[in-house]
Amino acid sequence: MKISAYAVIDSNSKISDSINGLEGIGIYNIPYRDIGIVVSEGEQIQDITREHILKHEEAVEKLMESFTVLPVSFLTLFKKKDDVLLMMQEYYSYFRENLDRLRNKVEFGIKIIWPGETIKNRIIEASKKLNANVAIADNTPGKSFAMQKLEKYKIDKEFAEEADRCIALLDDFFSRFVTEKKLEKLRSDNLLLNAYYLVEKEKQGDFKEAFQRTRSTPGDLKFLLSGPWPPYNFISLTKKPSSLDYLNTKDVFTKLVNNLDLTEKNII
Repeated sequence: MKISAYAVIDSNSKISDSINGLEGIGIYNIPYRDIGIVVSEGEQIQDITREHILKHEEAVEKLMESFTVLPVSFLTLFKKKDDVLLMMQEYYSYFRENLDRLRNKVEFGIKIIWPGETIKNRIIEASKKLNANVAIADNTPGKSFAMQKLEKYKIDKEFAEEADRCIALLDDFFSRFVTEKKLEKLRSDNLLLNAYYLVEKEKQGDFKEAFQRTRSTPGDLKFLLSGPWPPYNFISLTKKPSSLDYLNTKDVFTKLVNNLDLTEKNII
């Protein structure tokens, strides 16, 4: 038998709602001081499917309705209850700090697509026209190679600056409604921004409305919103465990569901 973990919560009380975890097994809270960790018991899953991942996610989201949660990554397993309590003891102060900071907050993900290839081609064409009017003396292979490298640097720099200007305008608008954020720009030429925003629960409506207004603005940008999610990307644990013997994973809080990209919670 293995113990599967779902989330650390800000309660040491019994869970009153009936919530099923993996394989339809009921979950329960293991208390430690004034907090707890929600788990289920069963045999280790051999053939992992998308349905298993979604079931884990569903259990965490149901917990989020009643508690502040620190969601634990899918298939974090313990050998026995003593191992669970050992981890809770080792991480308690970090759990407590994160629970206090994330109370009454949820996470939203925003992806913004732009015509990056078109923009880069426009920059390249403008550069070619400019260079056509510039005579290059001593056009040796070495000189030519150096000029090509310099030109590529200039094009990439201008492309990045154009992206930064666009991101700054959009992020400035969304940031009015959030408490924390994490931005990943230009993960590909066409993926302008992959952003995570931490939003107070009572401001969810304002944030969604802001997204819809931005999405309705004329232009070449395309937007994708996902959430609300448990705050996967805003858990901060700087302490490394002194021993990993009681866990089957090295990172308890790494989400394995492809950057929160579950289609049933996306607004396109």
